[in-house]
Amino acid sequence: MNILLEHSPKAFALRSFLSAALSLVLSFLYLVYNFLVGVVYHALWNFSISFYYLSLVMLRGFILLGEKRWWQETPPVRKKNRQMLYRRICKWLFLVDFLLIVPIALMVLSQRPVNMGQIPAIALAAYTTYRVTMAVIRFRKSSRSENLSLFALKIIDMADTLVSVLTLQNTMVTVFGSGESTLELTAYTSGAIFLALLVFTAVLMRKGAPGKKEP
Repeated sequence: MNILLEHSPKAFALRSFLSAALSLVLSFLYLVYNFLVGVVYHALWNFSISFYYLSLVMLRGFILLGEKRWWQETPPVRKKNRQMLYRRICKWLFLVDFLLIVPIALMVLSQRPVNMGQIPAIALAAYTTYRVTMAVIRFRKSSRSENLSLFALKIIDMADTLVSVLTLQNTMVTVFGSGESTLELTAYTSGAIFLALLVFTAVLMRKGAPGKKEP
């Protein structure tokens, strides 16, 4: 357990893989919750967003299972396998982004149920700000390594975080705003975040290896 407290690249990678496993479990629970809410209450937004999180769970699972299979491989073989999986993950994630079209359209049309007061909405905003900050920090750290499995996990984390920002802005508009102007604001900001997701994934798909030694 002491290795988790170290500041070495290997320790960072181990912490990142453990964090990814936890994120996988939490995303799975979140998708199950939304799926059940969608089925029981006929809430189309919850039903549609559950498929997006199912895709994130599968992508994280592919990476973690791959790392488990490659643990006994030589570094060159492991690096080659990571490069191949990295390219596939980026391509799949780009396609997965389009699963957000339905949830975004429903939010713009005010079809997402929001049962939240002002104080919980402010608390959610604070938590989302923390998530964004930590996701950016971890992404920058992972970009300094050639461990593409680690880098791919952080790409997925960033995509997950941007979706939480998308959900937050809709919550804040619904709780604190009213009128047609808020619908326009939701449409513009949702479109901007969706475009940012596509550009973010496309750029990293072309980027390839970040460029330092693997931990």
